[in-house]
Amino acid sequence: MASDVRSPSSPIETLRTPTEWAEPKTPLKEQQPNKLNREWGKAVIAEMGKNEEGFREAILQKGLDYSRRNSYSDISERKDPLNGLVKNGGSKRNALLKWCQNKTVGYRNIDITNFSSSWNDGLALCALLHTYLPDRIPYDSLTPQEKRRNFSLAFSAAESVGIPTTLNINDMIQLERPDWQQVMGYVTAIYKHFET
Repeated sequence: MASDVRSPSSPIETLRTPTEWAEPKTPLKEQQPNKLNREWGKAVIAEMGKNEEGFREAILQKGLDYSRRNSYSDISERKDPLNGLVKNGGSKRNALLKWCQNKTVGYRNIDITNFSSSWNDGLALCALLHTYLPDRIPYDSLTPQEKRRNFSLAFSAAESVGIPTTLNINDMIQLERPDWQQVMGYVTAIYKHFET
């Protein structure tokens, strides 16, 4: 039987010689270099070298910042602009309310304590927008009794800079306590436009 294993007619492979082991074999497909990707990478690098400043500017225009792109805080602030206002685990509503109070300090007839009744005469919106657009809102000539005028001025000033009006002027005038979520949503849009 031992002679059958070593005979050339045996189905079992004979032992290789040392020179046969030294012959290189073709690597598996996964181990072969990807020539297409390598060539593409060289082309991109060459293009960057020709116009590096233009390339960098194009990337920055797309909103990528080399030093801190895609950091957690940047992503979360893009999703919700109020995340930047919240301190020490407080609520977004309270943080936005505090921001409104700070922005309107010193304005007459303004006492912002909530997102409902504090906004029902339009003066709080006018005061808030006046801090950014003083030429569009003549705050000194406004009175709490002229609700329609106040809201019209506030909405047109906000629309002039691209903030869409999401509040119904008739609801705001008629209701003593407007829907706080709608008011907060509109104030959030103002905050996002001017502060982020």
